[in-house]
Amino acid sequence: MNHAVVLVDLDDCLIPDGAAVRAAIRAVLEELSIVADEQAVDTVLAAARREWRGNPHCGHPEVQRVASWEALWADFHDLPVPEAVVRALVGNDVRAWRLALDDLDSSADAEAAALAFRRLRSALVIPFPGVESALDSLGERHELWLATDGCRSLQRAKLRLSGLAGRFQRVFVSGEVGHPKGTPEFTAAVSTALTGGRTVCFVVGDSVTTDLLLAETGGWPFVRITDELRFAGAPAFCRCP
Repeated sequence: MNHAVVLVDLDDCLIPDGAAVRAAIRAVLEELSIVADEQAVDTVLAAARREWRGNPHCGHPEVQRVASWEALWADFHDLPVPEAVVRALVGNDVRAWRLALDDLDSSADAEAAALAFRRLRSALVIPFPGVESALDSLGERHELWLATDGCRSLQRAKLRLSGLAGRFQRVFVSGEVGHPKGTPEFTAAVSTALTGGRTVCFVVGDSVTTDLLLAETGGWPFVRITDELRFAGAPAFCRCP
């Protein structure tokens, strides 16, 4: 058994998020024959932000770490929350696109835009170059555990779409844990799972808040993913004997 664990982030660490959402929005606008410049993309993102932040249930523990752009393609139907919460969350994408299209002075159909975004965004869940080989290398001497913020349905769908799900022995999603990544409660959930002599070799992620806080609250080394250091280079930071 491998007793050393590497805790890995998902979004903008293993798979693109920020760039992917902008690319998907541009593609939707092009399909709708709307000018797809950066200003138009920003307009859509601003509308998504207004709609999501205006939802009275966006702070529920299941979805409190869902970004407004993620709410454009998250599936809220089967979350273990009261039915009233589900009803309030479902349809967020169409409402956001309706706002965005109004802001863009477009008469395009919001439901068509929402469906197109889900299709196009899903197609962009592709690991960064070198991710698979780096995970395979780390997996030879470590257990790989994923630690990610968001709602369970979307984060697990991303993992499945990426083709990386089978490489992880454990998956911790903030929506399932009930606390955001970086909080003492999230770290405690991870620490409790470190049975059988398991120790953390390092935490790897792109965020200097959530990922770094996870490492700091756990007392574990942190490797930050940046434009200069991609995940493909992460195995070099292993200091296991």
